Amino acid sequence: MSKYNVHAGHCPQGKGASGAVGLLKESVEDRAVKNEVVSLLKKQGHTVYDCTCDTKETKGGCLDKIVSKCNQHSVKRDISIHLNSGRNDQKGDGATGGVEVYVYSSSSEAYGDAERICKEVSKALGITNRGVKVSTKLRVLRTTKSPALLVECCFVDDKDDYKHWDAKKCATAIVKGLTGTEPKAHEKRESTTKKKSLHKKTESAKTNEKSIIKDLQTACNKQGYSDQKVDGVAGKNTLAGCPTLKYGSSGEITKCMQQMLNLHGYKLNCDGKFGNETKTQVKKFQKKHELTADGIVGQKTWKKLLYI
Repeated sequence: MSKYNVHAGHCPQGKGASGAVGLLKESVEDRAVKNEVVSLLKKQGHTVYDCTCDTKETKGGCLDKIVSKCNQHSVKRDISIHLNSGRNDQKGDGATGGVEVYVYSSSSEAYGDAERICKEVSKALGITNRGVKVSTKLRVLRTTKSPALLVECCFVDDKDDYKHWDAKKCATAIVKGLTGTEPKAHEKRESTTKKKSLHKKTESAKTNEKSIIKDLQTACNKQGYSDQKVDGVAGKNTLAGCPTLKYGSSGEITKCMQQMLNLHGYKLNCDGKFGNETKTQVKKFQKKHELTADGIVGQKTWKKLLYI
């Protein structure tokens, strides 16, 4: 059995130098992946040191703590887990941003692991394999004593990646690429069942989203808020035609808003009535997306609801 250092990049969400924010929050998701990677490696019998920085720090202070923790142990690999940014594809262009893994040099002992991790994450999530990248600038690669690799799991600001994202699947793929250990037979069957189920849910969600947006566009046109094409694709014209909704609002547009909330994981009775429960769920949604949590659905809230 081997020894590993594993850490999630950056400070915790909202504390100092936290990670990138888009449709996903890096400092939330990388910790979910890290926790699962640590758990899976330990179940395989490996010794694992969690070197994550969980305090409020500056960027430099955060890196100081991570590197210091890593260098306290002599391990086979230092594994740094991140999510990428820079695609700025909030609407989805049909192409995923993908996964990539950084190492310090092409002769690094971690290079082969990096190649396998790219392959396994790409396959598990159904996203692009961007391959292994070499960087001498990244501090966790440059100043840790053991061979290190930095995983950029997917893009936080790519809607296509967002739809494919699954932290546990990503973690399982990282561990498989790192150790070369295949899941047990029953685990493989369970994974296949879950994969099929997720595919069905994803396809269903896409269909539902387009249907809801068509209903929303039709209702906005009918009520005189817009004169837009009814195509089920949310863009600037759809957003501009969405009226402000608040406690006491009712009708088809309110119902569409409730249905969009449910697509984001909330569980509302979509009755077209903006009551106390709807207001509560809207506030939760706003807080999650770092909007003013006033329970009023204005342009900023509509924009997040419509994945624009």
